[in-house]
Amino acid sequence: MKYLKSLITLFFSVCIAVSLNAQVSLSAGMGMVNGFSTDKSFFGLHGGIELPRNNDVTFYGRFGHYFSRPDDVQNTGTVILQDLTNTTLPYQLQVHSSSTFNYTTVEGGTRYYIGNDYDNGFSAYGGTNFMLLFNKVKLEYEKEDITGTYEWADDYALSSTDEDRGVIIGLALGIQGGLKYTIPAVGTAYFDVSGQYSIVAAANNSIAQQEMHNGQFSPLFFVFTVGFRKDLY
Repeated sequence: MKYLKSLITLFFSVCIAVSLNAQVSLSAGMGMVNGFSTDKSFFGLHGGIELPRNNDVTFYGRFGHYFSRPDDVQNTGTVILQDLTNTTLPYQLQVHSSSTFNYTTVEGGTRYYIGNDYDNGFSAYGGTNFMLLFNKVKLEYEKEDITGTYEWADDYALSSTDEDRGVIIGLALGIQGGLKYTIPAVGTAYFDVSGQYSIVAAANNSIAQQEMHNGQFSPLFFVFTVGFRKDLY
């Protein structure tokens, strides 16, 4: 996924460049994505940057990765014998598989602080955002065929026309709200929640397309994060 690696590199390069030239805050923490239509939760980590426009308004960017979870639905695939001179083994076998699915997110937006300032005391905040989504789909095959007779990995392979992984790329818009508490000269603890809706989503192959319609993909989802922010001057 060269495009994703390039995007991540660009994101953190901008963060570093900006931090050298202006007041900036860096943050990191844990998070969870929950799909509305699938009721599945994905846990992960995030890191971000926040730039104050004034004491009450900031711009922020955040990168997150939420780890893979297997689907509950079991599928069946076909593997083909590689050594056709081996007449002791069947030409093909049926193997059970299940898909795994994760979230990688790149988001940005504006926050408005209510109560104390962005870098002072207890405050609530909220605003709008956008989010780029990268959902990686991968098929995980069982080691034995469906009868439990053969371990197929050494002698069989998927057909050259079959694919075992794919990617869904999307753009979501949403709103965010949260709470934070700043301890002077120490940092800021925060918790926020955002609701996101995918206005555009595209699958790169049939594996990802199937996950969009029958799997763990949900156009409406929620992101919960908790973390610590350090203000740099």
